[in-house]
Amino acid sequence: MSSLEKSKTGEAPPDLLPILRSSGVLTEKQFNDVRVKVLSGDYPNDARLLAERLIRERLLTEYQSRRLLLNKPSGLTLGKYVILDRIGSGSMGRVYKAQHQLMGRVVALKIIAPEIVSNERAIARFYREMRLVGKLDHPNVVRAFDADSWNNILYIVMEYVQGQSLAQLLKAGALPPADVVAYAAQASLGLAHAHEQGIVHRDVKPSNLLVSEDKQVKVLDLGLGVLMEADNHATFATADGIAVGTVDYMSPEQACGKEVDGRSDLYSLGCSMYHLMTGRHAFPGESPIERLGKRINGRPVPITDIKPELPASLVAVLDKLMATKPADRYQTGVEAADALNALIRPKKTPITAPAAPAPNPTPQPTPTTPAPAPEPQVIRVEPVYPRWFKPLAKFAQQKPKAALAATIGAFVAAVGIGFVVGYLLK
Repeated sequence: MSSLEKSKTGEAPPDLLPILRSSGVLTEKQFNDVRVKVLSGDYPNDARLLAERLIRERLLTEYQSRRLLLNKPSGLTLGKYVILDRIGSGSMGRVYKAQHQLMGRVVALKIIAPEIVSNERAIARFYREMRLVGKLDHPNVVRAFDADSWNNILYIVMEYVQGQSLAQLLKAGALPPADVVAYAAQASLGLAHAHEQGIVHRDVKPSNLLVSEDKQVKVLDLGLGVLMEADNHATFATADGIAVGTVDYMSPEQACGKEVDGRSDLYSLGCSMYHLMTGRHAFPGESPIERLGKRINGRPVPITDIKPELPASLVAVLDKLMATKPADRYQTGVEAADALNALIRPKKTPITAPAAPAPNPTPQPTPTTPAPAPEPQVIRVEPVYPRWFKPLAKFAQQKPKAALAATIGAFVAAVGIGFVVGYLLK
């Protein structure tokens, strides 16, 4: 059955064209092309059939078509963005998949809940925090592209990540500890980057940790947690409602309303790890107030009561993340990431004893003592002399000094005879 067939909400409008035009999801040229094709019979005139055809032509999404067939064209555009689909919602507002009308870039667009920014002070806080968020640039942080207001609606535009949050993955059951450790190590680095820029998340939890299709973790909603802090203008109901939504991951100092820093986020990350590995919260209770009280005055249920097979090294890291006092925790996200990565880093290959030698092995020189090189063989080649010269050569070999003296004497005698002959010939 088509998702656009008749539902409990009622009949489709008799004419989709005017509703389509008022929605703004198509450009003027796109709408005119559709209108001409409807009038010429190339496209069906029936609203439901026309919507299905436009989905096949990729001119509409199913979400847009459902809204149009319900005669609800408003809200499908926000400023420069066209809403494509609804991704989810939470305590901070609703999140949509959207597309920039001019650039064509697909983004995640978050509309801040009106009750959170119900006064000028909260709005000013939002803009101040967004200026810091704009400086964030890290692979483990969801990047923010834009933040603005339109018709009194505050929104933030972020990169669109194809994947799921850890809260969504948790619906299928507790996650393998090795996966949780790897995810938390990445989240720690993203949080460390935010902390260096002066941003404390204040709302770290599985639903704010996205896992992309290539297993990369990205921290979501950085900079928005500051809006959760109750101020002089916030009502008790609003502040309490926000606290109820996040109490299971709050640090003790945050639950007490004290000033928080990056170590509070690391505590919340530890609570998230506990929940992801066990499917249970570290501080169970029948009510938020009871769970809040245990967080401030007690200790969490030991995770080994639920997962006795966890290695002691992992339990030790988790205990340090969730230490009651900030001074007893990891002091930075980088420090926490190093400890988490050490749990999953491959171990060195153990050194094994050498194999026993085969029986009667052929003697081989040891590697450390090379065999001596053989002595070079000297081959003597006797020179060939004329017969009359052989006695002189033999005399020179046997008595080289005498032969040298005789040679010198003969030379001197020859010089002397030559001198005398030369004088007589004058």
